Amino acid sequence: MSLRRGSTSPIPGELDASDKLSAWSIAGRVIAAATPLTVVAGVDPVGIAVTGNNFPLVFLLIALVYGLFSNGYLAAARVCDEESQDASSGFYALIRNGLGRTVGVGAGWLAVVAYTALTLGLYGLIGSVLSTPLSDLFGIALPWQAVAIAAAALVGWLGLLKFKTPTQVLVVLVTCEVAMIGAATVANWLHPATGTRPLDALDPHQLTVGTPVIAAQLALAVLGYIGTELTVVHADHARGRHSGVARATITVLAILTVLYVLTPAGLSVTLGIDGVVTAAQTDPAGLFVRTAEANLGPQFAAILQILFATSVLAGAISFHGTTSLYCVRLARDSAAPAILERTGTKHGSPTAASVAQTILALAAIAAVWVTGADPVQVLFYLGGTSGAVAILALLSFTALSTVIILRRHHRTAESRIVAAAAGLGPAIDDDRTASPARRVWRVVAALAATLLIGALTVTVMIKLDTLLGVAPDSPAPTIMRVSYLVVFLAGVGWNLWHRPPPAARATSGSEATR
Repeated sequence: MSLRRGSTSPIPGELDASDKLSAWSIAGRVIAAATPLTVVAGVDPVGIAVTGNNFPLVFLLIALVYGLFSNGYLAAARVCDEESQDASSGFYALIRNGLGRTVGVGAGWLAVVAYTALTLGLYGLIGSVLSTPLSDLFGIALPWQAVAIAAAALVGWLGLLKFKTPTQVLVVLVTCEVAMIGAATVANWLHPATGTRPLDALDPHQLTVGTPVIAAQLALAVLGYIGTELTVVHADHARGRHSGVARATITVLAILTVLYVLTPAGLSVTLGIDGVVTAAQTDPAGLFVRTAEANLGPQFAAILQILFATSVLAGAISFHGTTSLYCVRLARDSAAPAILERTGTKHGSPTAASVAQTILALAAIAAVWVTGADPVQVLFYLGGTSGAVAILALLSFTALSTVIILRRHHRTAESRIVAAAAGLGPAIDDDRTASPARRVWRVVAALAATLLIGALTVTVMIKLDTLLGVAPDSPAPTIMRVSYLVVFLAGVGWNLWHRPPPAARATSGSEATR
């Protein structure tokens, strides 16, 4: 195991060179976090029912925004590493580098709470999804809370193992999930409804149909890509570090975009442009599985239902691991309680953070159980949506930080190249030799991503009532917005109260981050 600069503990799950993760392994962890089967079987039908059949093109627009963001995001992460910033701290590292340590710590705390909320939401869903099938299988009535507790215990146990072990589980689950979605989608395209032309579902003119509700469409579609930012968090475990992360990011965006565009379009093809809206409004929860059963048979549909549960479990495993890594890295930088930095002696896993998450999950499940609340409504819809919206807000701050980091790096690179040419400094290699046009493009792309993601964030914040499924005058959206601010300010307060001495800060970042 190795130590990061300024750290006294090993990196959680640090792998030997022969045991590093491939780009597909990292992509598998990230795709698991996005839970694509949950999106195509749950979000897509709801989006079609509420906003119309132009949903595939809305996903394509969001993919273009994420593509612009990822270009600058990956470049900024590499810059952070060059400046000993440990870019694998994700949002925290980049925002700290671009907007300062105080804002960075607040963002780090918000990220931990957001990913925790996403994890808790998945426990609520898996408890409800699996309780009935398991009861039918074993002949014993299993309440949702029993299934949720078992899932939380399993995820917590995997979080204590060597980092590669849960990753291997995720890769298997995600591969099966993507293959089944792909098979169902191909079948839908090969069985068009009478009078339907396949490409009608991707007609750009369809975007004008839902213009009055485009904000709601964007708000729903952007949630499908939450989690794609996690490739950088796994840089410590990647073969080739940033080259591996870049390949993983491209893989994730490509696979998710193909699924998110072609799958709802396939529903329009097999049910008809108008028929798909009616079907989605009648039974949104069963639309995807029902069409798969019609085209591929009941056995295929039964497997899809099982994979839906494993998809949710895979997402919980991925988010649990991500949150643990965030906790350790924040604690190592004196940005969170020191106890969270503790790692296991056998596997180097983040034991303290993993155990803390598991206890919190069990407490949340117990609270919903005791109060008699609906686990899907409270944990999944409210908890999951609040976490996803917080991540989107963090993406806005990260995009802005990316612009600042790349612009500063651009100026530094120019001065160092001039100095090297004059024989006044060392030769510049790696990213600093990128052509001026390429460096300018990165800044421009990052700026465009900042504006677009900022607009998306504002749109989602305005449409929180739609996302939460509550009345416009409900206090829930306001409570959620205030909660984000409270968590952020709590992180800021911790940083001001526990601010490390200058010597310690110098080991965790450059002057720009203080």
